[in-house]
Amino acid sequence: MLARVYRVLCPQVGPEKALAVIRSAVEGAAEAAGREFAASAAEGPCLAHFATVVDRWREGNALEIEDLRVTERELSFRVTRCAYAELYRSMGLSETLAHTLSCSRDGAFVRGYHPGLRMEREGTIVEGHGSCRFRFLWVPSGD
Repeated sequence: MLARVYRVLCPQVGPEKALAVIRSAVEGAAEAAGREFAASAAEGPCLAHFATVVDRWREGNALEIEDLRVTERELSFRVTRCAYAELYRSMGLSETLAHTLSCSRDGAFVRGYHPGLRMEREGTIVEGHGSCRFRFLWVPSGD
């Protein structure tokens, strides 16, 4: 749906502004989803609760995840297959638009979840890398 909106917006406002509008909508929705997920934590947001989102992300065989590690302060894993990247590639979407529609959600979700959660990611499958390496660090205020 958003790819169609992007195509409609491009001739009207240009590709840069169209992409900015799409990015704003995607990241806004992802931040809200992060806040909602944090609110579902019975004892409040923490890394152990956040780590349970990985199972949601795997639903429907959307992602294949390897090397999953969880400690008190760090969650890390590699995404080795991404159905979203495959779908966007099959639709002929540009790398930039595909990244905006899917990959830009990750950091926004983290921002919405808790200000003490940090995400590191070096490259994505959408960008042509063989995998997406994620590292989430729990650094609550006062630490």
